[in-house]
Amino acid sequence: MKTKMTRLVIFLASITLLSACASKSVSDDKKTIFVSITPLKAVVEELTYGDFTVEVLVPQGSSPESYDPTARQLTEASDAQLLFTTGLIAFEQNLVDRIAHKERLINLSEGIELLAGCCTHNHKHSHHKHGIDPHIWTSPRALGTMIGTMHRSIKNLYPDSTKYDKAATRLLEQVAELDAHCKASLEAAQVDGFMIYHPAYTYYANDYGIRQIAIEQEGKEPSPRQLTTLVQEACAEGIKSILIQPQYNIKKVMPIAKECGAEVVVTDPLAANIFGEIARVTEIICRSNE
Repeated sequence: MKTKMTRLVIFLASITLLSACASKSVSDDKKTIFVSITPLKAVVEELTYGDFTVEVLVPQGSSPESYDPTARQLTEASDAQLLFTTGLIAFEQNLVDRIAHKERLINLSEGIELLAGCCTHNHKHSHHKHGIDPHIWTSPRALGTMIGTMHRSIKNLYPDSTKYDKAATRLLEQVAELDAHCKASLEAAQVDGFMIYHPAYTYYANDYGIRQIAIEQEGKEPSPRQLTTLVQEACAEGIKSILIQPQYNIKKVMPIAKECGAEVVVTDPLAANIFGEIARVTEIICRSNE
């Protein structure tokens, strides 16, 4: 266990989001790139060496699934060089009709095989893709595709800036290392599955052939009958840790945790350092299966 933890610490230390490397800016006055959610911010900053001011539409602590950008945000996003979104969350899809320069709106889900998932988003927007899980950024492999799309979009604006090629190569190497780390750790721990309140790791679970047992059922708390089934399943699987996001009340998972003697661990798929959070989730899941 100590050896595994040592490898994990070394791995996390090697992830260099928000690079300290100084580099000449694109111009004296920083241009702006908008991203829809916090996990994309540090990735863009690393990819562009801090040449751009990177703004996030969804404030820290708010839920992307219920967020609606302000008029000021929409104006600023329209004037930005680029606006990166997952393209799968309701408010992101609604941006198509609300920003002036649609060509600057980049859908990062392009090239990713989308998976079915619980439909928990606001249904009032006509562009919502019902039944598609939006959490592509929690998968290292999907992150690699997203970084490739980001890089191509930035290169289209600044084709002569070769330093962005180097940054993309470095980031993709880190993603590959993260992917290999997750795969090796989960296989070594012989992980079959994990339990989580809101199903935020659907793509992650699919990547590594493990089960994500979600407590939330189609955006709703489980019924008494469903709760009984979940308790039985958690106990039968020997679940030792139940994951829950900080956006949800920890009391929602306590009945299952108490019945099975499991600990409740808060993890955040909207963390600023998504590389580090994916590695941390992997360590928690592996520890839960020891």
